Amino acid sequence: MTWEIKQSVNFYLEEFQPPKIPKDLRLILIGAAVHVGVAAFAIFCLVINWYYQGQRLENMTERQALVEQQVANIENERPPLQLNDALVNERTKLRTDLESSQRILRYLTQQELDSSRSFTTMVSQLGEQDVKGVWLKSFAFYEEGRHIDITGYTDDPAKVSRYVSDLLKRSGFTEQAFRFVDVRKEEDNRWLTFRLDSRPREKENQVSSQTAVLTAAEIQRRAREGRL
Repeated sequence: MTWEIKQSVNFYLEEFQPPKIPKDLRLILIGAAVHVGVAAFAIFCLVINWYYQGQRLENMTERQALVEQQVANIENERPPLQLNDALVNERTKLRTDLESSQRILRYLTQQELDSSRSFTTMVSQLGEQDVKGVWLKSFAFYEEGRHIDITGYTDDPAKVSRYVSDLLKRSGFTEQAFRFVDVRKEEDNRWLTFRLDSRPREKENQVSSQTAVLTAAEIQRRAREGRL
């Protein structure tokens, strides 16, 4: 009888297993792999977004070029703009009238008069004067507003006296005194004409180029000529 010694080996024992990575090192490697994966995914997303934005910008550029071309075509198809001569002349006239009115306003408000006298106050109070049966025709200032000449119409001479009395009670005319009063009947006119003048008669008859005579028509004429 032959005896053979047999030996069995268990390869599942730990000593026969390949060396294992330490747990701490394995956690570090897993964390690094996760970070790499996240970074790769983020890069991938950025590449996709860059591509999308590039395509979008290209489409917007093409659309803008198309719209600009359409606008250019519409402008080329439209007839050239032509100004209406009548409207241009009307605009020029209105602008001239506005400038004249502004000159008149500056002239009336910027005159260096005495503190108690002002063209603005006197003109305003003349407009406020209301006596039934008396109508103002024209007025003129002399010697920088120190004297005034008023003409108008009335249907009763007695109303002129009331007109003068009421006018001299106003603040702009408290220092005025009408030295000449004339009421007369003109032919072919059923109204009486009157004239009030605060100048002495000798001064009224003097004609001097240096005397400042400011009628409403004169102010408008100077404004149109740009002399105010």
